[in-house]
Amino acid sequence: MASVVAERRSPVFAGRDAEMAVLARAFAEATAGGPGAVLIGAEAGGGKSRLVDEFTGSVREKALVLAGGCVEVSGAGLPYAPFTALLRELVRSRGTGGVAALLPGGQADELAMLLPEFGALPSGDPELTRARLFELLLSLFEALAGHRPLVLAIENAHWADRPTCDLLSFLVRNLRQAAVLLIVTFRSGGLDQAPFGALLGGLDRIAGVVRLELARLSRGQAGEQLAGILGRPPGPALTNAVYERGSGNPLFTEALVNPDGTIVSGLPAGLRYALLATVRELPGQAQQVLRVAAVGGDRVGHGLLAAVTGLNDAALTMALRSAVAAHVLAADADGYAFRHQLFREAVLENLLPGERAAAHRRYAEAIEVAGSSGRERGRTAQLALHWLGAGDDERALAAAWRAAADAEAAFAYPQRLRMLDLVLRLWDRVPGAAGRVGTDRARVLELAVDTARLAGEPERGLALVEEAISALGAAEPPERLAEWFRRRASLRRELLLPGQLEDLHEALRLASAPTPVRARVMTQLGWTLRRADRHTEAERTARELSELATRLGDRERRAEATLLLAAVGAQRGEDTAAQLRAAREQAAALGAGQLEVWAYLTAGHCLEDLGRHELAIEVSRDGLARARQLGLGRQVAAPIAANLAESLTSAGRWDEAVEVVDEILSLDQPPLGRVGSLLVRGSIAARRGDLETAGHTLAELRALPAGLYAESHFAFPLAQLEIDTRLAGGDLAGALVAAGTSPPTPGEGAPQYQWALLTAAMRACAEAAGARLDDVRRLRAELAEQAARVARRSPLHEAYAAAFAAEAARAGGLHDLAVWDAAGAAWDGIGQPYPTAHALLQAARAAVATGDRDAASPRIRRAVGLADQVGAAPLLQRIAQFARQARIDLPAGQRAAASARFGLTQREHEVLRLVAVGRGNREIASELFISPKTASVHVSNILAKLGVSSRTEAAAMTHRLHLLEGR
Repeated sequence: MASVVAERRSPVFAGRDAEMAVLARAFAEATAGGPGAVLIGAEAGGGKSRLVDEFTGSVREKALVLAGGCVEVSGAGLPYAPFTALLRELVRSRGTGGVAALLPGGQADELAMLLPEFGALPSGDPELTRARLFELLLSLFEALAGHRPLVLAIENAHWADRPTCDLLSFLVRNLRQAAVLLIVTFRSGGLDQAPFGALLGGLDRIAGVVRLELARLSRGQAGEQLAGILGRPPGPALTNAVYERGSGNPLFTEALVNPDGTIVSGLPAGLRYALLATVRELPGQAQQVLRVAAVGGDRVGHGLLAAVTGLNDAALTMALRSAVAAHVLAADADGYAFRHQLFREAVLENLLPGERAAAHRRYAEAIEVAGSSGRERGRTAQLALHWLGAGDDERALAAAWRAAADAEAAFAYPQRLRMLDLVLRLWDRVPGAAGRVGTDRARVLELAVDTARLAGEPERGLALVEEAISALGAAEPPERLAEWFRRRASLRRELLLPGQLEDLHEALRLASAPTPVRARVMTQLGWTLRRADRHTEAERTARELSELATRLGDRERRAEATLLLAAVGAQRGEDTAAQLRAAREQAAALGAGQLEVWAYLTAGHCLEDLGRHELAIEVSRDGLARARQLGLGRQVAAPIAANLAESLTSAGRWDEAVEVVDEILSLDQPPLGRVGSLLVRGSIAARRGDLETAGHTLAELRALPAGLYAESHFAFPLAQLEIDTRLAGGDLAGALVAAGTSPPTPGEGAPQYQWALLTAAMRACAEAAGARLDDVRRLRAELAEQAARVARRSPLHEAYAAAFAAEAARAGGLHDLAVWDAAGAAWDGIGQPYPTAHALLQAARAAVATGDRDAASPRIRRAVGLADQVGAAPLLQRIAQFARQARIDLPAGQRAAASARFGLTQREHEVLRLVAVGRGNREIASELFISPKTASVHVSNILAKLGVSSRTEAAAMTHRLHLLEGR
């Protein structure tokens, strides 16, 4: 099957590091004289051949590699096919005489059973001839291994015939002392009747035999594979679409994407043929049941499938057993699912239109007969799709409308949107559609738009809004038109598009009467004003909203007005924790789920601004759980998760923050849902020295719509990330340019983000103080002028202000221990380890500069612990270098931590060990089974990370700092 996508093979070999390590260990044991055999199983397209290719490619400079594969011909394998292939390869390089010379007495007659080049077929007893062949091959392989380690790769053993299996068994049991590694690959599943299936169990029990089963790639690993194909990181939408169809099968992943990054429509002909070939191997009744199952969907219950096929329980089970054994279907407690979506697609494409429509009708009729007694989830949605497939639009419309209501009750917003889209699609095809569903088309549009936002599909929602607004006439009631403008503003927000305030002001003008519509518009306007740093206007709007909600008796809007006032008050430094909690409790009591989750989001943000990171983490986690419980995992969970990740980062729990961010970014989120998590990912990457990730993240952020820059809580962190990334890469000039072009700090802006940006900019000035770069003095003055205007309303703001003052002193050439101690104490007081460690390092430097070495030692030791806690490799490197320069001795444990955090990978530690004892690149390559070029790259990376210019310096540092201690 691999040939169908050979032209798009990814240069990135993703997700098989553990398996490569197993093969490397087995090779090392075999070359030491121990027995070595590895059996590699996987589904079709699972990456068996790629794994063997990658491994044998890594050892070809060290070993002789011979490969051959079993071949299926008319349902039966060719006898000894893989050994014929590898013997032919050997003859090409050595000739028949050279091969015969390796055998006892130079006698190679029995090898004519494999290749005619060795003469006529031997006569005599067939069993004795076969035994002689086995012994000759054993002798040949042992002789080859006597000169150089030998790797024998036997592929596709699931097609092996009985003679080939006998020879395999003989070799595994007898190649016990020679330096030979035998690798055998086979396709998992469907081995019950195959000769190799009977052999497999016996081989598993032999000492020295290792069994590997290749799992499908994870979503992230499939993304790495796609990045190799495209030459750039794939977007989450592409990764998710390919992963959903290919299920992590490496071959399918490669087959489903075009070189331009688009999804392959339909199935490539070669892949479809290969998939159907597997299906055609099944018995006839199993194939017929598979055709019916494919029409049923991704998963079909046993009872429903029995009803549609007309088979009784026993007959259906018998028909499906072979499909399950062949890994086409997977069985669960009460149903069946296709193991790969592509199997279902291939079967569906092979059905005739009438055949498919008839199956859809049988499904619809069976579901209606089952009624409410059925156990299948989403039966009304299935019913709608089956009536649609059967061509009965009237019944499909009615079922889709009922399914939309069912999905709303279950908070299943994506499914509800699909059903409402189906209603809209059928509207003009069904006479009297409004009477059948009990409402007009405009109301269905409204429901679809609101659902699209909750389902995390704002692009679809915006398209529906634009359709509605363009179709409305002058006779449309103003309040209904106001609702459309309000909806458009909300969707523009999700997509970071401009025009939100303009839409809301127009909506407010249209909804001039004191009605619930005006209250909804005012609510959205208040939050939009707050995000635009127009807090005075936001407060005024919130108070008007509170009065209107009281007048209308709208308790939910009144609770939201309370929440908005509390958020504005918190921005001004007021303690509004009680009001935030009260608003959340009111929302919960009213059953207003969206408002309740929004209250969690707001509270987490306000607590983070106060520097109460641990409490912000607790509130955000509770909010995230509640959002998912209410089905708001896409629309509201993403910003809550970004808040959570930000607080985890502040608290020094970076690994947890990365987990949260990775989960959110793996989803196909709209721009608003990605920006906060991207900012956190980029910040951590820059601080950990992962400049590649930081650079990719910056590029993705810059590619987001211009609305990103309209909100300071996005624009300021983005500017800060630009400075931090350039500083981490040693680009002082670029960091200063970024600092000088940062957005201005507005009077009503968020102090937290203003201070963070100003501090980063002043740090760039401090780093450049000795670099004689132009205009640093002017920039310092401008930053100080801006800082004088920024409020200090919380302990977090005070910590930033202290750090800014300390960086300003450093930028001016002052070594002021007191100001750095003040900054360190401020950060320590609110539990932020990373800036605390940075302040401790600068305090130690100031102490040494003033001759107080005793004051520097405890600060440096604590700084090492804090930097190690968060995994900040560059900061640890700076601390370790300063300790060496200042001759401050670190305890052994801290030396080991510092060396680990130089950013050296496990492989780089292995290379460094050999560098330290004087090995050259070729010796390193031979020792570690890598190419000399790869060894050279590793050495260059090590020198850069250690900050030295030669191998001698690296070796000296390794011994002086005990960098390999404990390894």
